[in-house]
Amino acid sequence: MVKKIVLAVVVLSMMNLCPAFAQDETIGMLLKERIPVKVYIKSVVNESGKDQITAEAYKKVLETVFLNRKAMKFVIVNTPAESDIQVSVAIKKYQYLKRGPFKPSPGIDTMLLDAAASATENYVEMTAEYTVVDTRDGKTLWKSDVYEYVKRIMTPEKSIPIIYDKISRTFMWKCFGKARLEEKIDSLLHHQIAL
Repeated sequence: MVKKIVLAVVVLSMMNLCPAFAQDETIGMLLKERIPVKVYIKSVVNESGKDQITAEAYKKVLETVFLNRKAMKFVIVNTPAESDIQVSVAIKKYQYLKRGPFKPSPGIDTMLLDAAASATENYVEMTAEYTVVDTRDGKTLWKSDVYEYVKRIMTPEKSIPIIYDKISRTFMWKCFGKARLEEKIDSLLHHQIAL
């Protein structure tokens, strides 16, 4: 019995301390009874000050990532009235560098490897703020900045669809992807307590 109580305390502590288990970081659990979840992309705005970034191009990539999500079924709808959730995106930052940023490391060998890699690979980064609202009651279900970067050989033009795709997938994982992990932990906890 003591072993079960200790296990329960450890699991609950992990859920409170680790952001991956924090309930307010995922809305997948809230939406699982509405599958397929109907999504309306309410707005995408470019606040980065970079003209090469377009809201319409990013919106198309985001819609594709929603439709290709395998862990949870989504459908894109054309009006807010048809939707379960509404998603808004503000692109805050886009940056392309011919060489990645140089970050000094403790060892000289590591610094030389970083410098060599930076000289041959390009770097792109993006930050966007995502807001997900429940259409039924207007409540904000999830709102957060998401940051991503890619380091590889690429032109500025090729970097844009690459970073659009990566940041969209990261948003999907952070917003919707942890529900299954949370279900597994709950199941494990209940199973261990039942023993």
